[in-house]
Amino acid sequence: MTQDFDEIYQRHAAEVYRYLRRLVETRVKAQDILQETFLKLHLQLASSHEIANVRAWLFHVATNLAHNRQRDELRASQREARHANGPRVADFHRQLEEQQLLQRALQQLPPQMRQALLLSAEGFKHREIAEITGIAVGYVSVLVSRGRAAFKESYQREHGRQRTEKNG
Repeated sequence: MTQDFDEIYQRHAAEVYRYLRRLVETRVKAQDILQETFLKLHLQLASSHEIANVRAWLFHVATNLAHNRQRDELRASQREARHANGPRVADFHRQLEEQQLLQRALQQLPPQMRQALLLSAEGFKHREIAEITGIAVGYVSVLVSRGRAAFKESYQREHGRQRTEKNG
């Protein structure tokens, strides 16, 4: 059975983008990674390789691409810091909107926990999350459970911080 790229794109692009949007910092990065994910899918299908679980394959590839991008950016940032002439001044005065607040709370979670939580939010079963991430199935349920609690705590802390900054 030949898998149809256009049909797969129509069915899965929006949910993969939503996942990436929460996994990476900006829309542009999420769009770039989404495009690269579907390019890899196109190449895979063009080489006549069947994919048993297309949805899981897409999330797995998107996750790997996002991690690679983040690793590369971290390395570039470290190189820049070594060669920078002076300290950079961060802009701490802009007000955060709800989406930014959620993103900050998510980013405080350990990467594996954040990934498991986001995949769970996308409706993946623990077995599928284990397949996508390479984490043992039993540990996935622990990560998701702890991730929910840690996210709630992190969100409340960030929300309190935002209120303090607005009032202070």
